[in-house]
Amino acid sequence: MGKVVLSHLIIKFIFLFITLNHLQQLVYAADPELMMNMRKGTISNCFMKPVTVYIKSDVNNLRFHCKSKDDDLGEVRRNAGEEYDIHFCLNIWRSTLYFCHFYLGWKQRVMDVFATKNKHDPDYCFSTAYSATVDCYWLIREDGFYVAKFKNPGPNDWLKKFDWE
Repeated sequence: MGKVVLSHLIIKFIFLFITLNHLQQLVYAADPELMMNMRKGTISNCFMKPVTVYIKSDVNNLRFHCKSKDDDLGEVRRNAGEEYDIHFCLNIWRSTLYFCHFYLGWKQRVMDVFATKNKHDPDYCFSTAYSATVDCYWLIREDGFYVAKFKNPGPNDWLKKFDWE
């Protein structure tokens, strides 16, 4: 009898742990102000590490539309020197994906701005076992898409990752 009770408790605990991240998103979705604060990074209530994707424009009239499986962040416009940040929590399966469709005049490209690979953070993101966050950096230029070589990159700390299509 004790083994049955213990197995039910373990199953309930696993179910609770799996659904907590989804419940958190429902609570945020029910209150638009909470969701906005989470996206701005003023709320960090993640069960897994919080992630920030920094998208910096080095061109004028850059348009892009970013989404995940659960969130449509809408269309964004940025000019040279402006930045757009995406804040989110990794899901417990470490399968979180955000992608964006970028437009610059007649040029465009659809690409992942955050996608875990084999349950690890992408190579253009910075985190350690001891850090509390994951930070990812993109720079959009006239000739393509760049990723940072270091956390908090300077003007010369970028590597070209993709061309425009």
